[in-house]
Amino acid sequence: MRNFRQNRGMFSLFMFIGLAATIATIMFLWNYLIPSIIGWTTINYWQALGLFVLTRLLFGGFHGHGFMRPPGKPDHLHHLWGKVKNMSPEERRNYIRQRFEERQQVFNDDIFGEEKPKE
Repeated sequence: MRNFRQNRGMFSLFMFIGLAATIATIMFLWNYLIPSIIGWTTINYWQALGLFVLTRLLFGGFHGHGFMRPPGKPDHLHHLWGKVKNMSPEERRNYIRQRFEERQQVFNDDIFGEEKPKE
């Protein structure tokens, strides 16, 4: 029990130090770059904290999925592994190649429009 509390305390300490260092880095970069590039004023530590929270809410969230990663991503990978785990290496290679080509075609159709058959 004591070891768990020590590890939990150390983890909390490292998380606090990491958060403080991240906010200090945001403040430093803002104060170094923004006034010389755009001409805006410098910010203090608490404004950097607010900027950090705002960007996490707008772009990443605090839900533990990392930066802009959709929440369903790990389930999709487990689903794919469930399909290919019983295949031979040759079948697996063909299946993955076929899925890649299908997704590439969808991407090309979305970006460049559907290809018209050549006459």
